[in-house]
Amino acid sequence: MTKLTHIIATSSFIISLLCSCNSGDISETNNKMRYAEHINIADTEDGELVSLANPWKKSSILHNYLLSYTEDTEYSYTSHTNTINIPLKRVVVMTNSHARLLVELGLTDHIAGICELEYISDSTINALCGSGQIVDCGNALYPNIERIIELSPDAILVSPFEDTGYGQLEKLGIPLIECADYMETSPLGRAEWCKFYARLFNAAAVADTFFTNIEIRYNELKQYVAENATKKPTVMVDTKGGSAWYIPGGKSTIGQMIADAGGDYIFSYDTSSGSIPMSFEMVYEKAHNADVWLLKNSTTHDLTYKSLAQDFSSYKEFKPYKTKSIWVCDVYKVPYFERTSFHPEYLLEEYVSILHPELSTGYIRQWYHQMAE
Repeated sequence: MTKLTHIIATSSFIISLLCSCNSGDISETNNKMRYAEHINIADTEDGELVSLANPWKKSSILHNYLLSYTEDTEYSYTSHTNTINIPLKRVVVMTNSHARLLVELGLTDHIAGICELEYISDSTINALCGSGQIVDCGNALYPNIERIIELSPDAILVSPFEDTGYGQLEKLGIPLIECADYMETSPLGRAEWCKFYARLFNAAAVADTFFTNIEIRYNELKQYVAENATKKPTVMVDTKGGSAWYIPGGKSTIGQMIADAGGDYIFSYDTSSGSIPMSFEMVYEKAHNADVWLLKNSTTHDLTYKSLAQDFSSYKEFKPYKTKSIWVCDVYKVPYFERTSFHPEYLLEEYVSILHPELSTGYIRQWYHQMAE
């Protein structure tokens, strides 16, 4: 069957998805996803059609992938609908979180190349890179095109950003699988994207079990907090970068997770699922009286109250600074992004231990610590 025939056969289905999108969300029609709002996986006569909503443009599709066991791959970056022959055998992975997910799904042998190797702590991947079985393809923003061409992968797993392309990768004719999971509106919604990635390798059953275990644990923690927490601390996050303070939107996975952990996220009123830039004045107006401050330290030096104030003296005006209620995650020391992106239950339990320590007796924190003087 030709690519044109595929498009004709599935056009009515795609149109129905496009017409039923609401604020960039995907229709529930025949959807195999329960929590994710930006992806639909549904059966067609020709295979499974995976439709990704564009999280930055309302009522539009980012990409459609028709996963077929019988038809050859027909791919063009400029087309919104492509046929992908599965199972994929060899892929290049751009991020440590997706590489780690493939390892956990038992799909390590399918990783031919990887970017951002310096940010990967997984011992299996590092060992395979050391032996040459997995090739270091350089920086994700400026990958080594020659090495990727030599690998001749079946696909490249990339992370899309608003109004940006993929440079030379777009011209290679290699399918780009757009991994927009980080724009989901709930932690379980993001984790559920594992079902899509596993299907690329004919491992749907493995992903179903993987996700079910996460779902059960996450909901157990959420219910436990809802039934036992007696307070709801207000929470602010992150720090100013340059002229703007980038805040996770009120519908982001972080915003939702704070709520599920029994916290009151200061910016929960916002309707964005991505990051939003705010001026310091706007953040101060809303968050200066917060109870808890969660921030990530991306530098190689330890962050202290003194060094934080040296970076920007006005931080001292926030209540958590005064009450010593700042918690830090050193992302260069712990595999935060690598391990928590598809394991929201890990981070939820951490948040609960910070916001409600009385409910977390015996729990040993893995990601955050109280900031030192």
